[in-house]
Amino acid sequence: MARRSNAPLVWASIAACVALRRGVSSFETSSTIGNAHRALGKPIRQPSSVVLRSYDDWYIEDEAIGDGATLGDSRESADGDEGKDNKDNRVYFATCIPGLEQALAGELVEIGAKRVQAEGRSGVRFEGSPLVGLKALVYSRTMHKLLELVASSAVHQPDSGDDYGYQDFSRGIRTSRDLYDFVQSNVHVPSLLGDGKGGLLTMSVGTIYSGRPPKELSHTHYTALTVKNSIVDLVRDLRDDGERPDVDIVCPDVPLILFVNARRQFRSRNWETEDSDVDIAADVDLYRCLHSSGSLHKRGYRADDSGDATAPIHRAAMKESLAAGLLLEAGWGKLVNDARGNGRGAVLLDPMTGSATFPVEAALIAGDVAPALVRIASWRGRGPNPHASPSFLKWKDFTSEETWNELIARATQRAKVGLQWAQSETVGGCPSVKILCNEQNPGAADLAASSIKKAGVSNIISLHRGDCIDWHLEDDEVIEGRTMVVSNPPWGIRLTEEIDTSWVNLREFLRREAGGTEAWILSGNPALTKILRMKKSRSVCIKTGEQDLRFLKYSIFAKKPVDNEVMR
Repeated sequence: MARRSNAPLVWASIAACVALRRGVSSFETSSTIGNAHRALGKPIRQPSSVVLRSYDDWYIEDEAIGDGATLGDSRESADGDEGKDNKDNRVYFATCIPGLEQALAGELVEIGAKRVQAEGRSGVRFEGSPLVGLKALVYSRTMHKLLELVASSAVHQPDSGDDYGYQDFSRGIRTSRDLYDFVQSNVHVPSLLGDGKGGLLTMSVGTIYSGRPPKELSHTHYTALTVKNSIVDLVRDLRDDGERPDVDIVCPDVPLILFVNARRQFRSRNWETEDSDVDIAADVDLYRCLHSSGSLHKRGYRADDSGDATAPIHRAAMKESLAAGLLLEAGWGKLVNDARGNGRGAVLLDPMTGSATFPVEAALIAGDVAPALVRIASWRGRGPNPHASPSFLKWKDFTSEETWNELIARATQRAKVGLQWAQSETVGGCPSVKILCNEQNPGAADLAASSIKKAGVSNIISLHRGDCIDWHLEDDEVIEGRTMVVSNPPWGIRLTEEIDTSWVNLREFLRREAGGTEAWILSGNPALTKILRMKKSRSVCIKTGEQDLRFLKYSIFAKKPVDNEVMR
């Protein structure tokens, strides 16, 4: 019998939001920053020639970071028309949890990004039109921040021969005056801060370091203040009314991020005294963030995402982006896509689910639900929804409101079709997607049930309460070759009670119930994984917070049937 599909309230609210926004007239976008530069007779900085440095997301350490590996050009995405604006090429930088850069790069390739290149272990540089940037914001599951390059000191600027002319900062920036002049020379403020109506947009400036910068650039606040002052002076020079841009640190229209990548050069060395004359300089890249609503890893379906400081939270809660990235690394997306084609179904088991981050993200992947839709529908804050009306809609050189609305409407339709398929049945009468999870702790189980309901995937996920050693599955619930096990058992950093027993019970569950499957276990303690008494076949290294984690793959062999004749 086919299961009844109740349309979640989530999609009703999204549809209402899209319909409401379609009633607002769209505005005409003006020329791009590049076109504005042409109009002023300035030399154009070609994005394809930009050499970005490697950054460790917001985890900045004073260490050398290796060069990224280019993944090559991608296939065009069928979701939207790329041809009309593919000449408007932009350079972007997306950040992620260290270790998920390849998963993020794969997502970007899928949506049509070009020249995708992992930078360090927690970021990906790519190029594409504004539409590609919008798709990354809507569909990426592993991204934390999405930034568009405004100016880079690493690019050599030839002498233009005009009065304006660029200064060459490719040899590095050493002083606050250098930084001030760099912004004055490279930032076109009418395109950056103009609202298209004669007014000015609000702004904020943040600073991120990689390595040890020159002394005058070592203070985050004063370095950001230098950038702000330079931009304000540019505005004052261009306007006769004395108006200056306002700074908004809560929800700015143009959030700017300055990356300072230190470099050292030995100018001379006295081999007798072993004294060295060291030249410390920095390459700086100025970006603007496409969203001012915090990190994109927050989907909004958790109780603690509601803004209520008293809302309960699981002690070892996993970030949504981490769960999604690990699922993609494990091949859950490929398993689901195969199930769409061959109709054999896809099954996911989580015997220690905690607050159900793995199952919820797996259901959203299976249902083709874009993370942006969940963020839009889950917003409960005051004022305009920053996910439905991102700050870039106020920029006059990026995209139109009509384009954004069409992209959200298309993503909503994809989600409806995807969820309908995920809740349908295969030819054999089994669910197309079956996600089963278990949690022993009553408080964590309540949080899991709440997250599943708020995400609108209750028809796909089944939650069992109890110890996994007592969780017995039906014979037809595990399909050999079509079932994946994922789990984040306690491993001793934030949870310390009865850890060894938990791992023993997990081992017995896998041996008894998960024969013929692949099991992926997340652990930050090598000693505990030995309790499983299994040989891993793959290890994915992840760094989150202060912890170095491993996502370990195990092949669980199916039990051979006992031959009674041989036993006699």
